[in-house]
Amino acid sequence: MKKRLLAGTASAAMCLALTQGPIHAATLDDVMARLDALERNNAKLAKENAQLRDRVNHIASHPAPPAAAATTPKGNPVQHAAVAPSPTPAPPEHAVVSIGGAPLYTKATGTNAFVDNTTVTLYGHVDLSGDFFNAGVFDQGNKFGVSSNLTYFGVRARHNLEPYGFAGWAAVAQFESLVEVAAVPTERAAFGTRDSFIGMETPWGAIKAGKSDTPYKKSTSKFDPFSATLGDYNSIMGNTGGDLRAEFDWRAGHAVWYESPIWNGFQATLMASPGQNTARDNSDFALGDFNCPATSSRGSGSGFPLTSAPEGCTDGSYGNLYSAALTYNKGPFTAVAAYEMHEGTNRTGDEAVTPLSNGGVLVVPPGAVGIANEWAAKLGAGYGFNDGIGKLQLYGIYEIMRREHTVADFNERSRDGYFISATQSVGAWDVSASWAHANASPGSPGTGIFNTYTVTPPAGSADFALNSVDSSADQYAAGVKYHFSPFATWYLVGSYLRNGPGAHYCLGASGHGYAICGRDANNNVVAGNKAKAVTTGMTFDF
Repeated sequence: MKKRLLAGTASAAMCLALTQGPIHAATLDDVMARLDALERNNAKLAKENAQLRDRVNHIASHPAPPAAAATTPKGNPVQHAAVAPSPTPAPPEHAVVSIGGAPLYTKATGTNAFVDNTTVTLYGHVDLSGDFFNAGVFDQGNKFGVSSNLTYFGVRARHNLEPYGFAGWAAVAQFESLVEVAAVPTERAAFGTRDSFIGMETPWGAIKAGKSDTPYKKSTSKFDPFSATLGDYNSIMGNTGGDLRAEFDWRAGHAVWYESPIWNGFQATLMASPGQNTARDNSDFALGDFNCPATSSRGSGSGFPLTSAPEGCTDGSYGNLYSAALTYNKGPFTAVAAYEMHEGTNRTGDEAVTPLSNGGVLVVPPGAVGIANEWAAKLGAGYGFNDGIGKLQLYGIYEIMRREHTVADFNERSRDGYFISATQSVGAWDVSASWAHANASPGSPGTGIFNTYTVTPPAGSADFALNSVDSSADQYAAGVKYHFSPFATWYLVGSYLRNGPGAHYCLGASGHGYAICGRDANNNVVAGNKAKAVTTGMTFDF
């Protein structure tokens, strides 16, 4: 048939060529070349069709396995505070492309019983807000800002070892990073800056190593309905000095920790982080780090240029860290007991002689603050019930923070604090309110300026010693949140911070994209300010 078709086509082409004259003599060669190309293309299509038919037949002969019944996970489940839930990956694992659950390509081979059993989950949390605020400082006034608040992206993997003879065992790993959605990224947003680890789950609990929020921090994180907003409770809770850093709301690096199984609602978590500091007074970077211990990247006291004194890490750098928490969650009731110790905390940078504008001098002599242990302990409780309107959730915390072996007149790190919150749910709406209080500390090594200037004084100015006046503080917050779904929300929060005349706490410390502090344009401390803020934003978990 093919020969007859070619002969007929050739005869027609020759007749056409003869009638058209010499100018078209090449037409027959052109036609033959095009016929050869068409033949090659048809052969290629036939081969591809055969391959596709074989693949579809393979899929039809291997139907997708039925979904496994829900079971209680063996061993200790991976638990992370404030990590968004992620959808269960469709079986089979490692399918790159699938049709109806049957893999077109998979890491597992054929009918191998030891399927790789590794679940890899991409997850994230996005929180962006618009803020209107007033720091209550003479030269600052009303301001508007856009902030990315603890936005993060992560990769989590879990490798089930049960098919290999280790019932209830799994290898786990996680890499998590801060994401600067609004601000210009720095090394703060490098991959692995947040909770990142490798570990092993067993029937007797999980042990992990890397970096993580401490058990002390995690234990009450859900108590705060305004986390990462300008109403965040870390303006006061966990914050010893009343400034940008909440020392006991911390993520510990180069740490090892243990998470017990949950038994009748109880779970214990223990963590140790070696200081690994070559300086006996902990004034150097920890080995492997390029940041002063107990500070965030480019943060106050971090060692980054213009953030620390030239003598080194002398603004809160510590040695070993120990943290522990015991939590109880069952039915409507929650209870927490937690403790954390920072060994050999170096605050020799507080020791100085500072002239005052009234002619006096504040003298903090060597050894008055020095190097000493700092620790914190807290008890917390929560109860939720239906009050006829919807669920009402109540929480409360009592916290003690202490710095040892420090002259009382210069000890701003020892005080008690309190926190309560209430959230009323009505359909898709949450209405929340909270109050945090800091008792006055015994003293302070710092100075402040009056909040009555009309012209900003030079940097380093000092009008009075903070230890001469009351350093207590109160923070109030109220707001609403609307849940579009379990993964997307909108919120509106208002907050007010009353600093006593010797206090300098900040709104949004240790959570919001930036903090609102009692500082003038030259970074002088304006203690006793009254800060106010309204923030609205959206969150999305995936």
